[in-house]
Amino acid sequence: MTPRILIALAALGAGLLAPLAAAAQGAPAAAPALAAGVAGQSAVVRVNLAGGAATQSLTLPNGKSAIVELPVDVRDVLVTNPAVADAMLRTPRRIFIMGLKNGSTDAVFFDAAGRRILSLDIRVDQDPSAVAQTINRIVPGARVQVDAMNGSLILSGQVANLADADRAQQIARAAVEKPEQVINMLGVAGKDQVMLKVRIVEMQRNVIKQLGFNLNAVLGQLGETQYTFGISPTWGVNGSLLGGISGGWQANTTKQPVMQFPCSFDTEKMCDVVVRGASQASNWDTATLKDTAGSPGLNQGEATLKAFERVGLVRTLAEPNLTAVSGEAANFLAGGEFPIPVAQDRSGAISVEFKPFGVGLGFTPVVLSSGRISLKVSTEVSEISSQGAFTVNNGASGTALTIPALVVRRAETSVELPSGGAMMIAGLLQEKTKQSFDSLPGMTTLPVLGSLFRSRDYLAGETELVIIVTPYIVDAVSPDRLQTPVDGLMIADDASTLLMGSLTKAYKANPNAPRGRTYQGPHGYVIE
Repeated sequence: MTPRILIALAALGAGLLAPLAAAAQGAPAAAPALAAGVAGQSAVVRVNLAGGAATQSLTLPNGKSAIVELPVDVRDVLVTNPAVADAMLRTPRRIFIMGLKNGSTDAVFFDAAGRRILSLDIRVDQDPSAVAQTINRIVPGARVQVDAMNGSLILSGQVANLADADRAQQIARAAVEKPEQVINMLGVAGKDQVMLKVRIVEMQRNVIKQLGFNLNAVLGQLGETQYTFGISPTWGVNGSLLGGISGGWQANTTKQPVMQFPCSFDTEKMCDVVVRGASQASNWDTATLKDTAGSPGLNQGEATLKAFERVGLVRTLAEPNLTAVSGEAANFLAGGEFPIPVAQDRSGAISVEFKPFGVGLGFTPVVLSSGRISLKVSTEVSEISSQGAFTVNNGASGTALTIPALVVRRAETSVELPSGGAMMIAGLLQEKTKQSFDSLPGMTTLPVLGSLFRSRDYLAGETELVIIVTPYIVDAVSPDRLQTPVDGLMIADDASTLLMGSLTKAYKANPNAPRGRTYQGPHGYVIE
């Protein structure tokens, strides 16, 4: 028969002394109420040994004590782990049990004859009652229970929102040595939903100018040697010529002959001497008279003007709307993915991995108790670019693999806003200017004429990124109150499409859709 144990708690507040055991004949139900009504004293445990030796359990807060009262005299007490708990005999029938360190041990009580009277399993844990009282006092409307187990605190119960749950967890972490010793099992009464409306606007303005002169001249031909002179623009900043206009001038003049003799076919005319050697001075023995007038050597001059100018304006606009439960993350991407090689096996097969690009948005909202919204927002605008691209030569196939780069504009921030309040992330400016000159050494310094021997290549770009974020606390609505752009859409029949050029039939809005507010007073447009 299990011995009957009477528990009278006079200590420390509710929950400090765990229930020892349910008596076989029924334990008094008023014991927990007595523990809550008396504070500042040690717990008193009275043991009735009606059925012989007993084995029971006792839970103590760290640094607290309990009193065990027995109906018979105790001669000795043995504690297996004195570092966790200690026992002290005040009288033969009253023993003090003190919790020293988190852990578990047992205490065995012996009488004068050496017989075992009581085996007490002792567990020492963190004091949960003080933590529970602090949480329920600081967090309004919270119903939090705190239990201790193996040095950890377990939070259970219910709070109003995630912000209150986070505050309760922070309070509990202050009572333990390590943050991971707090196990949060709190429930939230009602999870709010947050809709985030974002406008991402990017403006790019580019100016490209190219102005160059292409000069070519043939000075002459002596035998088999011809001498040339000229300059051609290379367009180092913008690459090859992008387009535009090109105008030039070219002239060929007959070179004066070196020597003339009477022509064989007409002795009254003079003919040029053709020199068949590399040196005109040393090969007169090979000179022959030409049968036609003219000279094989030409003086040739060519001048070409190339001009190009481009002014570009790029506007990028995205307006993603996302809805997420308070405390959960949401992501949005409008763009695409491009492959990047990551590995190559022995057979030459290449494995690729896809990287996203475009307009991206990610946010995590937390609704606070005051109706405000805490946001962690990250936005990104990226595009594929040849600048910074990487080229890998494939030795096996002899081909080259070019991996493109990304031009990224990214912003991450944490803010706190009311529902319907807006925040702007601006000032993300980028300005780029490049300029180069290609010229002929020594000729470009000439006054006025020096500009004919150099080419100018100019590039200027400006970029500004503006992000506007507006959060709203939203609730679910009936599907009848929602309308999409395709509601009521009717495709035109073949006759209307061929004869009238119509793609759709006339349709009207859903009659069940909510009506907009009416205007008061005059409204419309005034055209002057």
